[in-house]
Amino acid sequence: MKRLLVLMALVVGITTLLSAGEKSKPSQMSGIICDQKCVKQDASGKSACDSSCTEQSGEAVLVDNEGKAWKVTNPDICKGHMGKKVKVKCNKKEDQQSVEILNIYG
Repeated sequence: MKRLLVLMALVVGITTLLSAGEKSKPSQMSGIICDQKCVKQDASGKSACDSSCTEQSGEAVLVDNEGKAWKVTNPDICKGHMGKKVKVKCNKKEDQQSVEILNIYG
């Protein structure tokens, strides 16, 4: 019985370590925080923030330096930074093309 309990504890411990290793580390990105309705694409498919746009949908996007638009999953953190070039610390979700911004610098 003791061996079974030890084995179960070992399996749970290993599973916990493996699942913790699957979490992505925060990334650093640079780009412009933009209202989703103000994002325009050029002929090559790159995104850019239209600085003359005054839309306020409440949906924030980070347009990175490579012209890729990332949906911001926590848009409240972007208040006061819309239309500005920033550096961010974030968790990226490549499969959903989204970011959770942890900190904004600049």
